[in-house]
Amino acid sequence: MSIYQFINHALRENDKIPYVFQDVQNAGRFDVMTVLSTGNLPFTTKQKLAMELTDCIIKSVEKQSLTPELLNKLHEQPLSLYLEELNRRIDLYLAEQLINEESFFSLGMMLATESNHPEEVKLGMLMIGFFENDFTEKVLKTLGFHSDFTLFAVEAAKNFENRNQFFYEIAQNTRGFGKLIAIYAFEPLLPKQQEWLYHHGAQNEVIPNLSAIICLEKVDMILFYQKLILTEKNFSNMSTILAYAFEESSIKDQERYLPLIEKYLKAAPAYAKSFIDLSAIIVIQQDLDSNDTEEIWQRVDELCHNILVQPKWSSILADEVENPVEQTSLIMLIVRCFRIKWAFGRFFSLLERDSFDSTMLEYFLLEHSKDYVEDVFYYLQRVLPDDVLCSTPQDISAHELTAEHQPDIWLLYLLKAMKTEMYHEDFFIRCLTARIPDVRIEAVQGLRKWKREWSNHVLPALEQAYKLEPVKKIRNRFLRLMGKEEEGAEKQQQYVDVSLVKVSPTKFDEYILQTKIAGTLYRDIHLVEDLTAEDTLYLVREPGNKYDDKAIMVTSEEGYVIGYIQKEDNEKLAEMIDEGEALYAVLIDDIIARKPTIEIMLSRNPENIKNVVMLHQKE
Repeated sequence: MSIYQFINHALRENDKIPYVFQDVQNAGRFDVMTVLSTGNLPFTTKQKLAMELTDCIIKSVEKQSLTPELLNKLHEQPLSLYLEELNRRIDLYLAEQLINEESFFSLGMMLATESNHPEEVKLGMLMIGFFENDFTEKVLKTLGFHSDFTLFAVEAAKNFENRNQFFYEIAQNTRGFGKLIAIYAFEPLLPKQQEWLYHHGAQNEVIPNLSAIICLEKVDMILFYQKLILTEKNFSNMSTILAYAFEESSIKDQERYLPLIEKYLKAAPAYAKSFIDLSAIIVIQQDLDSNDTEEIWQRVDELCHNILVQPKWSSILADEVENPVEQTSLIMLIVRCFRIKWAFGRFFSLLERDSFDSTMLEYFLLEHSKDYVEDVFYYLQRVLPDDVLCSTPQDISAHELTAEHQPDIWLLYLLKAMKTEMYHEDFFIRCLTARIPDVRIEAVQGLRKWKREWSNHVLPALEQAYKLEPVKKIRNRFLRLMGKEEEGAEKQQQYVDVSLVKVSPTKFDEYILQTKIAGTLYRDIHLVEDLTAEDTLYLVREPGNKYDDKAIMVTSEEGYVIGYIQKEDNEKLAEMIDEGEALYAVLIDDIIARKPTIEIMLSRNPENIKNVVMLHQKE
């Protein structure tokens, strides 16, 4: 069954539009985000790919079948990487009559309606888009209402005379990434189109922030918002647009919207009643300061404050958390603003929507780990997929992680929290053979931290995990934890006196730069592998170093030499130390990393400084 036939069959089973038989969160994600992002292929590469594929299309048109060369090209690179250039190139060939139009259309229709390979269908859609007729529109709409193919329906219809109306129909009948790209292409020229965009454009299950920004910034919508009279019926539509458009940006950077925001806030006392209304007001206020000297921002802050003091908002927030409608990121933003510490169970409805939501991970295990570590521990016992804690550990690099590994990321941060908050031996042991390497590393570090609590089950478990471990550096961690010699050459061990360079970090200290520790491969790092992010390290000058007279050793609190400041950064730092400045380092990542990252800080202890007024600090 072809993709086109499958969609028509699914429609006979359930004729609801937008389609209910697609994965809204993922359908079209790669193609749409590729087109909307700025990190695509270089322009000349796109042109070359478009030229090569068009040449293959010509040969296939002549044979009325796909040549091996065309199939290879379609499977080598996604069409979305060079879609606009391909459309432009084909248009040029047709204009120059280098392709037989009838044969070209025939092959395109065959690909669009008879193929079961997505890239072939997408190419077919693009090809038939050069021939505007009722049947072409029907095929493009049938496919384009599915978000996996919306981008190509939109691109194909750019050749239509009535393309804007086509974009409008697509936008009305799609969801997710399909709707996003449709409203991006669509220009709301007519009053009914502007009304639709205002009422429905920002309502999207995926990236509502971008959808809201598009609704706000369309040039035809500017005059619409100027004339808009806010009423009880349409007020929350504006709340949706403002809440998501400014959720991740500061209102102060968007002064051109001040008249609209003031209009909104003046209407809010009468009409603001729902959670999305509350969200918009908090999002507007979140970056304002009551001490701001500009009158306009003082007025906006006062309007927000007068609305938010109403007692009704606490119960409205509680109801949204327990019966969520809006995006989790927005809900949790409001929870943070209210500074509420609810029991873990109050958040179950949010977790039911996405068991491993990254926003919830951040809230539970990064911001409030002491409060929720035990709850998350028992929660993950119930919901972790079987393949996360398996008996066949894998060597998966960081750049290979996908959305499928989100449960592994939760497990990783749970172990980080457990390392200081709670010991559960069986769980640490199970994690020794977890799917991704970072989880296994955290399990080793957790067991090392709680070594005094070990039972006689730990060493046999380490022996077994060592036999299964595919990553050499993790095998060495197992060996060190068991008190055995690690694989490879002997490592250096060196201590120096740090009594003269020790400092006490304070909030007044000044950030200098970020750099790396070089030479750790030659050091016996297992002696300090308990060091974790945010630990303080000390800097000791070694002017007599025979390789570099600017050398600076990086040490632990006990003076154990971990390595050296990398050479490209040490000259400035050496000069500062030689001039009497008190520098120290803060560890940023895993001390076992090949070249651990550190931040260099300048001690500005007020006890040693007179007339301290203001210091530049790292953002």
